[in-house]
This record gives sequence, structure tokens and C-alpha cells, in this order.
Amino acid sequence: MNTDFQPLDQQSDFALDGMEENAEFDSSGPGVDIVRLLLRNKYLLVIGLVAGLILGQAAYVKLGPIFSATTKIQVSQKNPVPIKEGEIQTFGELTAHIDVIKSPRIVGEAVKEAKLNQLSSLAGEKDPTQDIIDTLKVKRISGNDRAFLNILTITYENPNAKDAQAVTQAIVDAYKRYLSEVREENTEDIIQQLKDAEQQIATELELKRNEYQKFRENAPLYWESTPGSEAAVAGSTNVHQERVKAIDNERRLNLLKLTELKSKIDSLKAAIASGESKETLELLAQQFLMGQTRGQAANKNTSEGRIATPATSQLDRARTALETHLMPLLIQKNRLERDFQKNHPDLDAVNRSIETIINLYRRQGLDISAENLESGEFQVAKTKDVDFVNVYLKSMEQQFKELENRELELTKIFDQETELAKKIGNFQVVDQSYNEEISQLKSQRDNIFKQLLVERVSQGNSGYILTQLAPVKDELVIKRQLKFLMAGTAAGLGLILAFAYFREMRDTTMKSVNEIRNQLHLPVLGEVPSFAESEAVVDDSEFAPALWYYYRPASREAEAFRSLRTSLLLKTDRSGAKVLQMTSAEPGDGKTTSISNLALAIAQTGRKVLIVDADLRRPTIHKLFGLANSVGLGDVLSGDIDAQTAIRETRVSHLSILTAGMLPENPSEMLMSRGFSELVNQLRNDYDYILIDTPPLVVVSDPSVIASIVDGVLLVVRIDKNRRGVIRKVQQIIQTNGIKVTGILANGVQSGKLGDYDYGSGPGYSDYYIVPSQVQAKQADATAKTKITQ
Repeated sequence: MNTDFQPLDQQSDFALDGMEENAEFDSSGPGVDIVRLLLRNKYLLVIGLVAGLILGQAAYVKLGPIFSATTKIQVSQKNPVPIKEGEIQTFGELTAHIDVIKSPRIVGEAVKEAKLNQLSSLAGEKDPTQDIIDTLKVKRISGNDRAFLNILTITYENPNAKDAQAVTQAIVDAYKRYLSEVREENTEDIIQQLKDAEQQIATELELKRNEYQKFRENAPLYWESTPGSEAAVAGSTNVHQERVKAIDNERRLNLLKLTELKSKIDSLKAAIASGESKETLELLAQQFLMGQTRGQAANKNTSEGRIATPATSQLDRARTALETHLMPLLIQKNRLERDFQKNHPDLDAVNRSIETIINLYRRQGLDISAENLESGEFQVAKTKDVDFVNVYLKSMEQQFKELENRELELTKIFDQETELAKKIGNFQVVDQSYNEEISQLKSQRDNIFKQLLVERVSQGNSGYILTQLAPVKDELVIKRQLKFLMAGTAAGLGLILAFAYFREMRDTTMKSVNEIRNQLHLPVLGEVPSFAESEAVVDDSEFAPALWYYYRPASREAEAFRSLRTSLLLKTDRSGAKVLQMTSAEPGDGKTTSISNLALAIAQTGRKVLIVDADLRRPTIHKLFGLANSVGLGDVLSGDIDAQTAIRETRVSHLSILTAGMLPENPSEMLMSRGFSELVNQLRNDYDYILIDTPPLVVVSDPSVIASIVDGVLLVVRIDKNRRGVIRKVQQIIQTNGIKVTGILANGVQSGKLGDYDYGSGPGYSDYYIVPSQVQAKQADATAKTKITQ
């Protein structure tokens, strides 16, 4: 035994295989490969698809076909012409046509008017209205809710074609009636509301006018216009306010007179005090009188041409005095007597002035009586020697006092009239308020009248109108059958997929090479595809058809063993390993077939290979190679025969076999004996490679016993057979017994799943596995001579 050889540890195996040293593995457990699941259950999926189609068609036939009745309508909004620019236009605010058509009101009216509940398809229905609504479809194909024009399609589906047409047409007719009714209801309601408002405003206006009339009867105002007119407010007159203005004007005139008279008195007194002559004083007085006359009658004196002078006769002076003094006073007296009572202060003052002047001129010889005063025909009395200037001065002083008294009286009257004018001003405010309210009520009445006129004119030209653009047509609903078929197909495929998925989830077998690698964390040296033994072309060599490497050396399966050979030789040549054990997890994993084909592949390289059948319980090596199992390992270990005699050559060059021979009763003890260890060491020197076939690991302990004396162990794991629980048990045995596993052989890999590279899947690759007829003939001759050439 070569004691210098140490089996490769797990880390070195990865490194020698060219794999990443820090490779990460998914230990969370395998998932479901959907593609693989579909491929494995493709026939079931086809069956489910066909069954689903049949089921869908059967359901369609059972429930019957459906007919679809469709029509197209146009709902347009009327546009009334306004009576006046700027007037508000009124429309029927019906916009959600789709919701209204599908409402119970429209459908219910259609059922009632067209007696749809008596149709064969709706007879016996508890609520035919709701049944129609559930199937009715309304779709807008043009316009929107606020548009003037909407085009809609109405579709109803029913098992009976005629019933579908009847229901669709009934709904169109019901909606058309509804639009007309809504238009009439809306217009009549608006008109009635306007009439009520007009009547109410008319009543309020009449009450307000009556109140205003009573106010005018009692208010101390004067109106130039009729009540309620636009000029009524401006036409009212405040009498006391007018009097205030007149009195104020009189006060200004009286003040001017006082000022003028005082100036004359002061001038005349100044002339007397200076010692002026009598004639000068009379001339001054006469000028004062003439100035007064010119101020009172502007151009009258000039036109008359009568101007008094000192040389004027006594009669002329009397006449002048009458014209200049008495006539103005007489005119004023007549006016005062006409406007005021006899005891009025102004009238008394005028009378006193007239009496004073008469007395004054009587002293001067002029006799003026009450009779001739009115006519102007008076006699001149005897002239007396009177100081005319002094009399005139006293007359002005008396007149001055009278003007002062007049000022006091005017001031008193002015204050009284001002107070009364203010009180009467409040009446004007009330008068203005009445006129504004009446004007506002009139304006409201006019506006309502205009709106009422608009509504009456637009009563027949507003709202919506419905126009049916196309007659109701029915057609068979093909989609219904497609839906049944699709539903049946989905149900069939769904059931198959669910069954396959749950079966896959319950299936714990190893399904891929990656899953094996991730589960055991060991290098995979080779991947052998699954193959059928009956496909091999056998000859007279008595080799079993499972030896594909012998019968079909150019096949894909043979190439897989060559790949395994290459990986294994690369590792063993560097380490010097010669004795290799092959075992599996369970029986039937293909370890015996695999070790036999691997031995053929190694022997083809010219290396001497010995296969030792150490399965002393169910040996099968001799069957594959067509050898008798009369003598073998059991006989050698029992000492009945030596090893060289028990080993037999095969028809394949460089390949020898030591069969199991006699089956002992205690195979485990025999394999644990010193004799087996010595036998292995003895054979190590005679052969390049010794391949030992042992029972499965989880069945017996024999593989664990043999693993302690070999250089390495090849573990065969069969895809779609070995379960994860078994693999975990194998892993536990390996760890517990310290078994040195050189690598794993993945057996039973499906076609196209050889790792990440598919031999023969690309174009031209199949040529490498097809042997020409000439080569096959030569190979047949070579196999007849029990040799396989390189």
C-alpha cells in the first residue's frame, strides 16, 4: 500500500475541478423548476387542455347561446334663442345619460309600457327590471356629459334574439319619453315659480304704494310729480325751507337799508353841525330822496323826467314826495295786506311810515287824505313854515328804528322757519325711501316678466331630444362560446398544473445536478444521461446491453464516461490514488453499470484496470460481463483460492475482473478482516487502477468498512430517484465515518440537462456521435477479437 498517498480533502477537490474556492450554495432547499415541471407533465397538460375544451363546449351547449341586440342613438341638447342679448339661457340639466338609461326608472317604465315581463325569456322573473339592468350595456362613443351632442350605443344580451330586440327598442322609447317629460316638467316648474314670484312682487308693490299715498296725505311737503315716478324724490318741496330762503333775502336787504339810512343820517347831522345853509341842507335831503328813488325804481325817474329841485313849486314837491315815498309804501302795503294778516309787524311798520310822511307833508302845506292818497288827486294845503330838513332827519331816524325792529322780527321768524324746515327734511328722507322701494319692486317685476317671457318662448325649444340613428340589430355573441372554452381550458390546465405542482412539492427526489451539489457540498466529477439498455447493439461477446461504452463508444453516454474518466484521472494522477470505491445511496442507482463503463473507459487509455465486486450480498458485475460467478472474492478471503487464480481477463484489453464468488454468511466481518486489506495492498502493485463495487451506503455497513482502506470513494446519486432525506442520511454517514469522498457521479441526467452544457444540442454536434458504416464494420470486427482499439 502506498502510504504516501493522502485522499484529497473537500476543499482541494473543488480547487482541482476549477471551481471557485468560495463558491456559495443555497442551503434553503430546492424550489420548483417551472420549465422542468411543464416538460415532465406535458402529456398531462395536453390531456387537461383537451378535457377543458370539451368541458367548456359542453357547458356552452348546456346553457345555450346568447344573442346581442344593439342600436345607436343621438341625444342632443336644444339651444333656445334668447329674447335679448345677455339673457340667461335655460337648458334641461340632464347630463349623465348612461346612468339615467340604466336606472330603474327608465328600465322599469320600459318593462311597464312594453310589457317586457311577458316575454318568454323574462317570464317568471322575480325582478325583470333588475335582470335587464344587469345585462344592459350603454356606451358613449361621442361627446361627454356637458356636450350638446352625445352618441350612445345600447346593447342588451338575451338567449332569445327577438326578446333582445324588443327590450332594446323599449328602452330607447322609454328614454325618449323621459326626456320629453323632464323638459316639460322643468319648463312648467320654472314658469310657475316665475308667476308666483311676479304675483308676490305685485302684491308688495301695491301695499307699498298705499303706504306711500297715506304718507303723502299727512306729510307737509309739496310734490310736483306723481307718487313712485323717477322724479318724485326731486319734485317734493319743503315750504318752510323756501320761507327760510326768502326771509334770509329780506334780512340782507334790510341790513343794506339800515346801513344806507345810517349813512344818510350821519351825513345830514354832520352838515347841520357844520352850519350849512337851509337851502344846502334841503338840497342834500332832496339828493338823498332822489337817490332812494333811483335805487327803488331804477330807470323810472329818468324816463319820467321828473326830478325835484329846491326851486320846485310846493305842489311839485308834494307830487315828487308822493311818488318817491308814498307810492313805494303804498305798493308794499298792498302786498303785505295780501300776504299777511292785518296785525303783521311789517304791515304795521308800513302804515306808520305812510302816516309819518302824510303828517310831514301836511306841516309843509300839503294836505294828503286817505281818499286822495289812493287816487293821487290831492289838494295842497296851506304851506306852513316847517323845517323840512329837521323833519326829514327825524323821519330817517324813525325809519332807522323801524328797520332795526324789522331786523329783530325777521331774525325771530328766520329761526322759527329754520327749525320747521329741519323737521320737514325728515319727511323728505322717508319720501325718498318710499320711492326707492317702489322703484326696486318695479325693477324686479320687470325682470321677472322678461324671464317669464323667455321661458314661454323657449318652452318648446330647450332640454334634450333623442334621435335613433340605427334600427335594433341582433347577432350571435361569439365571445360567449370563447369565454366558455377559455374557462374550460383554464380550469383543465389549472387542475393539471395544481396536481403537478403539489406532486412536485411532495416529491423530495433530487431533480438536478446543482441540487445534488448544493445538498452534499461535494464536487460533481461526471454527469451520465439516462439511457435504455435495449437500444444497444449487442454481439456474441455476451456483454450486457448496459455497457454502452463497449457497444456505442461514439454515443453521448460514452462521452459522459470519458468526461468522468478525465476528471478522475486528473485528480488521481497528481495524488497517486489507485484504489477507488464506488457506492450509492440506495439500490438501483446504477453504481454497478457506472463502475463497469468507467472501467472500460479507463482501460481504453492503456491503463491496467481491475474491477473488484465487493458486493457480497447482491453481486451483479459477473452478469454485465457474461462471466460465471463460481469463484471470486469470497473464495479468496476464505482461503480456498488465491487471488491470481480468481481474477479473470475480459475480452477488453487491460481490463480484469474479480467477481464476488461464494457469498459468505458474514460479509461485513469478512470485509473488515485483515485478509481483505492485505489483498487490496497486494493487488495495488499489479494494476494501475482498482475499482471496487460496494453495496449502497444506507443499506449495509459494508461500504463504510471498505472506505477506510481505499484511496477515495465515488458516490453515485441518481436524479429523480434519490430523495433528499436519503441524501441527508448519506451525508450523515459520510461525516460520521470520516469517509473520503473524491467526487460524485450524477446518474440519470435528462437529455439536455448535462450541467450547463448540452452535448449534441447545437448544430453539428450530433456528427461527433454518428459512426460511419465503414467504421462500424471495422469496430464489429475488432470486438469479435475481444479488443477495443484506441
